[in-house]
Amino acid sequence: MTSEPFYHRAGPAAFEPTRFTESPWDQSLQHGGPPAALLLGEIERVVAGVGRITAAQIDFLGAIPRETGHVEVRTLRPGRRVRLDAATLTIRGRVVAEARCWTMATTARADRRVEHLASPLPALPAATPRPPFPGFPGAWHYPDAIEWRFVHGGGQEPGPAAVWTRVRVPVVEGEAATPLQRLAVVADSANGISNELALDRFLFVPTALQLSLHRHPASEWILLDARTSLSGDGVGTTVTDLSDLSGTVGTGTQPLLVQPRDPAG
Repeated sequence: MTSEPFYHRAGPAAFEPTRFTESPWDQSLQHGGPPAALLLGEIERVVAGVGRITAAQIDFLGAIPRETGHVEVRTLRPGRRVRLDAATLTIRGRVVAEARCWTMATTARADRRVEHLASPLPALPAATPRPPFPGFPGAWHYPDAIEWRFVHGGGQEPGPAAVWTRVRVPVVEGEAATPLQRLAVVADSANGISNELALDRFLFVPTALQLSLHRHPASEWILLDARTSLSGDGVGTTVTDLSDLSGTVGTGTQPLLVQPRDPAG
């Protein structure tokens, strides 16, 4: 296990990405999970003590270079009970990703459904040595920062998949990752584990990650139970049920651009 993070701080609002942020499509670019976690973590700093982030929309506004970026947070809708905040990641003078988060005030009263009414979750499987994404280059480092334990599907098997995940490294060096950050790091991989097409022949790139959460994970282990649907004309959607060891925490959605890979590269 390595302690190298996804990012080093290069200033009060500047972050330098490491090899663990690598995109599977181009190793000079970043995978969507680490930038999503970075932006959500910076919003969490602003809303700390106000309530809990219950919905997040992370938009990827183009390819994200694996270069130092700057994060800016602003409040779009202030409020004591409900507020909306946004954070942007800027690289080379261009905004490459934006997160918008709704935060809701919480109370001490326990208005919750009895957890045992939900369907039982699959048990945590034993560790296996197989690579989580065998269709991608062996030098791709993002998967090495996460422990993957498949319940079903994944790997070279097309179709729905479920996998228990545990993030092994900090999002930012010297800072403990929050439960929401750990979820964001892995949630953007749901389209990869539930692919419906051959990884070496097709690109299926998410343009956004949408999270709707009734609570944040209470354990390091997060279950992605994902399924991808394709329209046949270059568009798809991945929908993911998100859980921890105690039960469900919410859902994730990714709109997908689906295209054949360039045979030349």
